[in-house]
Amino acid sequence: MDQLSVEKLTDRQKDCLRLVARGFTSKEIGRLLDLSPSTVDNHVTTAVQTLGAPNRGVVARALAELELGQKLPRQPQQLVQIDQSAILTAEAEGSSFSRTLRQLLVLPPVGGKRNDLDSTSRTLRILQVAVLAVASVIALTILVSGLFRTFG
Repeated sequence: MDQLSVEKLTDRQKDCLRLVARGFTSKEIGRLLDLSPSTVDNHVTTAVQTLGAPNRGVVARALAELELGQKLPRQPQQLVQIDQSAILTAEAEGSSFSRTLRQLLVLPPVGGKRNDLDSTSRTLRILQVAVLAVASVIALTILVSGLFRTFG
């Protein structure tokens, strides 16, 4: 893959491929870029077909090598832990209020991953889940009491 063939790819396709190269699944990429997993798959499949590569890994690796200007080692490196502050360059577009609101409303991942958060981040995540749980209970209580008043 050379520079001319990479120019055929859209910016969104390149964003998806960069995250594929870092070991993310379509579902994780979708969460990070605010896309559905099927849209991510469409972007990646189109990029693979455009460049005539055998699979998504080959295209992602070639894009990474081209952008770094060097060949990557053959052995896969250990996958990097999700660092949302470093990955979410796509969130740079849009207001800081909408970014903050989106971060507050997204629940942390459940299961399957080791918790490497520091105590402050862990406390904030616990508070985030607690606030969302309380808000849900309040909304449900209001809904049920409204139904009782309407039909009671």
